Amino acid sequence: MEMHQVRYFLAAARLLNFTRAAIECHVSQPSLTKAIQKLEDEFGAPLFRRERARTHLTELGKAMLPHLERSFEAAQTAKQMARGMGRAEIAPLALGIARTVEHAALERVLSELGSSLGGLELALSSGSSVELIELAMAGSLDLIIVELPEDAPERLDCWPLFVETWCVVTRDDHRFAASPPAAPAALEDETWIDLAGDGCAKLARIAGQAGAAIDVRHQAQSAAQLRQMVLAGLGRGWTPGSLAHAPLRPVLLGFGDNDSAVVLASVAGRRRSVAVEAFLRAARTQDWALTAQT
Repeated sequence: MEMHQVRYFLAAARLLNFTRAAIECHVSQPSLTKAIQKLEDEFGAPLFRRERARTHLTELGKAMLPHLERSFEAAQTAKQMARGMGRAEIAPLALGIARTVEHAALERVLSELGSSLGGLELALSSGSSVELIELAMAGSLDLIIVELPEDAPERLDCWPLFVETWCVVTRDDHRFAASPPAAPAALEDETWIDLAGDGCAKLARIAGQAGAAIDVRHQAQSAAQLRQMVLAGLGRGWTPGSLAHAPLRPVLLGFGDNDSAVVLASVAGRRRSVAVEAFLRAARTQDWALTAQT
C-alpha cells in the first residue's frame, strides 16, 4: 500500500466520482482508477461499486475508510514534523537536571533558548546525577546538568559550569550549630537524611577515609522535603550550600573535600540537534562562577 493510493481512495470516497477525484488529485482518471484497483487487489475485494453514473462504497470500503483516513493523517503529520525539524521550526530538547542543582544562570539559559528557538519543545527531567547519566547513556536525554561522579563514563563530553560547596544542614538547637564537626568521628552519632540519591554518598566516603561510618536512614527527593525532615528532628542533612535555606543552619565541615564540580554533559559521538547546540551556546555565555545562586 502506498500513500498516493490511499489519497486517491479518500478523494473518491468523499466525492463518489472518479472523474472529479482525479481532477482534485491532479492525475488522469485512468491513473486514479488503476491505483485504486491495486489497493483493492491488496484487500482482496472491491472498495467501490460503480453503477452507471453513480459510485458507492462497498461494505469493505466503508469499513476501511476510517482506518485509511487515520493512516493518511498520521503520514501527513509525520511529514510536516520532519519538514519542520529540518527547518528548525520544531526543536525538541530532552534535558535532565540533578535535583541537587539550582542556579540562577540556568533560568537565563532557558529564557534565552525559548526566545531564540520558536519551535522549542523542552522535556525536563530530574533525578540523581547517577540516574541522569544512565538515561543520557541510554539515549533518553540529550543534555544533563549533574554533579560529576568519580566513576563517570568516558563517553561523556563535559563542560564545567561551577563548583558547589556542600555542607551539613541542621536546626539551630543542634550541637553542630554551636560547634561544627571537626573530625569524621563526630558524624557517627547522627542520623542522616539523603537528598535525591546524591546527598550522602560523598559524606560517607569522607567519613570512611578516616575509618568512620554514617547512619543514612531517611530519603528526601527534594530540598523542600529535606528541610521538612530536618526541622521535624528526623536527622541531619548533607546538601549543596545553595539549597541550605533558612530556617536551616548550614554548617561547614572542618575536614575533607566538600566541593563538587557541576557540569553540563552529553554523550560523545552523537549528532547534536539544533536545540542542543543552542543550549550549549547559551550556557557557555553565562559566567556561572560569578552568578548568584538561587
